[in-house]
This record gives sequence, C-alpha cells and structure tokens, in this order.
Amino acid sequence: MSKVALLVSDKKYIRADINGGVQLCTQEYIMYIQSAGYEVQEFHVAPSISIAKRIKIKLGIDTYDHYNIGQYWSALIQTINTSGIKLVFFNQLNLAVWAEELKKHVMADVKFVGLSHGNESADYLNDITKSGKTTFLQTWKLGKLLVKENSLFTSALNGVIVLSELEVAINHWIGADAILYLPRLLKPNFIQWKPVKLTAGFVGTLDHLPNLLGIQYLAEELQRSGFKYQLELIGGPASTGERLANQYTFIRYVGPVSDEQLVEQVKTWSVFLNPVFWYARGASTKLAQAINWGLPCLTTPAGRRGYHLNNEAIVAADNTPKTFAKAVINALADDAQLSALKTASENNAEQFDMPPYIEQLKDFLNLIAATDN
Repeated sequence: MSKVALLVSDKKYIRADINGGVQLCTQEYIMYIQSAGYEVQEFHVAPSISIAKRIKIKLGIDTYDHYNIGQYWSALIQTINTSGIKLVFFNQLNLAVWAEELKKHVMADVKFVGLSHGNESADYLNDITKSGKTTFLQTWKLGKLLVKENSLFTSALNGVIVLSELEVAINHWIGADAILYLPRLLKPNFIQWKPVKLTAGFVGTLDHLPNLLGIQYLAEELQRSGFKYQLELIGGPASTGERLANQYTFIRYVGPVSDEQLVEQVKTWSVFLNPVFWYARGASTKLAQAINWGLPCLTTPAGRRGYHLNNEAIVAADNTPKTFAKAVINALADDAQLSALKTASENNAEQFDMPPYIEQLKDFLNLIAATDN
C-alpha cells in the first residue's frame, strides 16, 4: 500500500490552462514522489496580497509571505492530523514559511520538506546587479532574503529538494543540512520535426528578467553578425514581445499559445533556443520539453543546470552571448549540424535513467523520517 504525502501548493501551479516553468517542475516533482511509492494528496491555496503586503514585499520585509495562512490554518491542521499524514511537501519555498508554526499543532513525527524552485535571493541578486547601480535598500533587501532563507532551512524544514546541482552547495552555505538534487525528467515524446524555413525559436515568460536580457543580449549579437534568418518568440506579455519585434527586424512575435498550439509551432523551427547567460534560480524547464520532443536545440552551460545529459552537443562552449549567437548562426547554416543537434536531443531523452534518482529520493525521505527534529 502506498504511503500518503500531502502536497501544499498554489492551485495554479497544479491546474493551469497553459503550463509554464513552475507548472512543469511541479509535475516532475509529483512524478518523482509518486515513483518513490507515495500517494500524493493535494492541498490547494491561493495568494492573498494586500496593498500593505505588497509594500512589505517591495521593501524586502515579507518577501516570502505571499499567502494568508489564517485562511487555511484550521483545514490544513485538520487534514494532517485526521489523515495521519507523516510527510508534508511545500511546493515552492514561499509556502514553506508555514512549517515552523505547523510543527506546534501536529504530531512530532510529521516531517516537512520544501520543493524548491530556486531561492528568491538568487534572482534578486542578478536583478539588482544587472540593472545599474545597487542601492542601499536593494542591498538591505538581499540581506533580509538570505536571513529568511537561513531560517527556512535551519528551523522550519526537515529537508529541501532542489532543481539544480548548483543549489546544493548554495543552500548548504545558507544553512540547509538535508538537501537532495533531482534532475529534470527526460523521456522520449518525439514529435515530427517539419522545419518550414530557417527559423530559431524561444519559449518563455518574456518580461522575466533572465529571459528578457537573454533575448536582448542574443539579439544584439545576432544583429551585429548580420543575422539573415528569423527568430520567433512565444510567450507573454504581448507588450514585451511586440516591443522586441519592433526593435529587431528578424524577430517575429507569435504570442502566448496553448500547449497544443505550442507543439504545432515549435515543430516548424529549425532550432529551439535556450539563451541563458548566467546562473539564475532553479532550472530552465522548457529545455526539457525540447529534448523530449526530439527537437534540435541549443543551450549554454548555465542553461543546462539541473540536467543530466548524455550528449552535450546541444551545449555551447561558454555563457557569452557572442559564442551562443555564433552557434545559432552556424547551426542554421548547416543541415548536418541541425541533424546532429536533433540526434543529441533524442539521445538525451532516450538515455536518461530515472530509477537511480528514485532510489536516492526514497533514501532521502527515509532518512528525514528517522530524524528527531
């Protein structure tokens, strides 16, 4: 009989019309947990951010406090106690702040594990250092974030699972003890590749700073190189996509699309791009989709964080826009190279070995269950 684990999550990360990166990572976490022998019982919540709370978040006072615990308190405690739940997962760390208080109202053998999608401090550090001179308030907010994350890892949670091997060392430094890294799930779900013209493509939230700067840095390099092909963008908001299309003549903005429309669009691309030029939080989940679809794709060392790849032909030599732009142009100009990139994706999807990671997860959860705190 399967053991029951409770997953506390924002409903939109489990039930969504269009799956973004957080939704895809959530699905993978659930698959891992189920494969480790647990039945996953879901407890859905929704953010409640008042004007006062927005101001506090902006100032860095309550950055991890997006949800009103009082609204769910009695139902959550009752669910844990009456269902005999011994393992509670929090999907994203901004829900894990509830763990410390919950421990006072449940049995001592109930354990709390954070399913991290990356630390707030990671992206914030990149944001403030890449947008001009850093202010005192920004530096203070970064410090508040690190202190809060230390509290989560040392006082609230019994363990944390991360999307990237890099975050194991980072979270140890912040104060976490029990950490497990689970790579992105790769599995063949090949679609028929029908490139209609020499087009590269990108999928993602366009106003997310790592994505936006990645596209801009790449576009600048492509423009300097006299790029004669087309770059298509999928995602929102429309205002950002349209601005980029107006700024660069070779960019065509497609817009946000449904999952079904996405498949139809990407199979017409010659190469799927993942232009990541620094180590942002979490992992680039859309890359897994491209690999699983068996499409030619290109990424960077920073963009492949969180992946176990058997064929690294899809990874550029470094994290610079210049090198990545050159790789894109070379691929579009050479059918043999596009074919090699497609083969690399297929190899990575077919050769990923999930069972060893499931065993690691079982051992990790058994170890947490045996701890006293």
